[in-house]
Amino acid sequence: MSRFRPSEPSTAFGPMAFTVAELADRIKQVLGDAFGDELWVEGEIRNLSRARSGHTYFDLVEPDPDNRASRQPEASVSVALFRFNRERVEETLRRHGGIAMEDGMKIRVQGKVDFWPPAGRLQLYMSGIDPNFTLGELEAERLRLLEKLRAEGLLAKNHSVAFPTAPVRIGLVTSSGSAAHRDFVGELEASGLAWEVVLADTPVQGVDAPPRIAAAVAALGGAGVDVIAVVRGGGARTDLAAFDSEAAARAIAGAPVPVITGVGHEIDRTIADEVAHEAQKTPTAAAVFIVGAARIHLESTEKAWSSIADRAQRLLGDADQRLTAAGQTAARTAEVRLYRAGSRLHGRAARIRELAENRTRGETRRVDGCAGTVRHQAATVIASGRRTLERKKSGVVAQSLRIPKAAVKELDNLDSRMHLLDPRAILARGWSITRHRGQVVRDPSAVAAGDELVTTVAGGELRSTVSQGNQGA
Repeated sequence: MSRFRPSEPSTAFGPMAFTVAELADRIKQVLGDAFGDELWVEGEIRNLSRARSGHTYFDLVEPDPDNRASRQPEASVSVALFRFNRERVEETLRRHGGIAMEDGMKIRVQGKVDFWPPAGRLQLYMSGIDPNFTLGELEAERLRLLEKLRAEGLLAKNHSVAFPTAPVRIGLVTSSGSAAHRDFVGELEASGLAWEVVLADTPVQGVDAPPRIAAAVAALGGAGVDVIAVVRGGGARTDLAAFDSEAAARAIAGAPVPVITGVGHEIDRTIADEVAHEAQKTPTAAAVFIVGAARIHLESTEKAWSSIADRAQRLLGDADQRLTAAGQTAARTAEVRLYRAGSRLHGRAARIRELAENRTRGETRRVDGCAGTVRHQAATVIASGRRTLERKKSGVVAQSLRIPKAAVKELDNLDSRMHLLDPRAILARGWSITRHRGQVVRDPSAVAAGDELVTTVAGGELRSTVSQGNQGA
């Protein structure tokens, strides 16, 4: 039975008078008469808190329609969801895709409006929720934003940014230490390639997540990274609300480098996926995509170096063949010239002997004919002939010696030229060849600290380990 009883009846001289308890009873009676036992109320969650007792409290507000960004709502009512009702509400949400109540979510709740006298507060005691209303509002807002971004040409803006040839400096937007962070970085490390990851530690869920994600993407866009990866683990549809936000979508669309999303959901695509350069299903898949792009560049580079090495090997082989052929030709030419010189030398010597013998026989006959009267003259002539013969003989011998010496000198010159072109001679002068994993190192940035190098010198091979890598830009 109601305690409502005016302390004094209304008179022509003033209003009715109540005690505080009587006024509270009257308010409760009016509310019960006006709204009955329960009703449905639609609004937006703000100031959500979960007490240790298991109760949940929040404000259900009607945002200002003229200024939705304003924190001052047009209307607000306090809501209490006690533990015995919260478990039933959460079970309803789990059956509809694992929705979780968060600040900023639009909901339709069932409950009773009542007045709590001890605090003098009007309150809605929540007992149920309509999950289809929330899902419908989320989808409607998503479609509205998609159409807005499409009209502004932002859906394809980031996709038009040229993908880098070798994406090795990665900007990462995620929560530090999360499973998404570990999965993404772990996949990069497992590839065996050298990466530089610039982490922007960012919350990926909650009311503060959208502006923080947008700020992280903008900061990494100016940090000189090759690509930006925005990753998060799986969750309920409402857990991914930050990736359907306009702030995050605009930041990704306007990024100066390609953005790759890896949000852990298998069915729906978020708006972040729609505006990104590439959308992958999980953080691991995003890392796999980046590793694949880098490997394509690495394989093409290795193929180019292999082609260069093969070409150089062929050129060296051709030069070696030409050098061998030239040496063989020079040897044959010298041999022919020596043979011809020797033949000429033997012919001239035989001719000299023949002339000497003929003259000697003639002189002998004249000596015999003139007997004693010309003996002295004959002796003089013979002596003169002998001296002439010796001089000619000496000239022939000298010439026969000069010809082989000239041929030998020419052969030595050809042999010296062959030696200069020999790669082993180049190594002997102090040059060396350094390889890493069988590939010739031509640029210090191609190796990193800890890499093992093999250096070929004239006397053999040396093995060394890089103590400090030369980091490229």
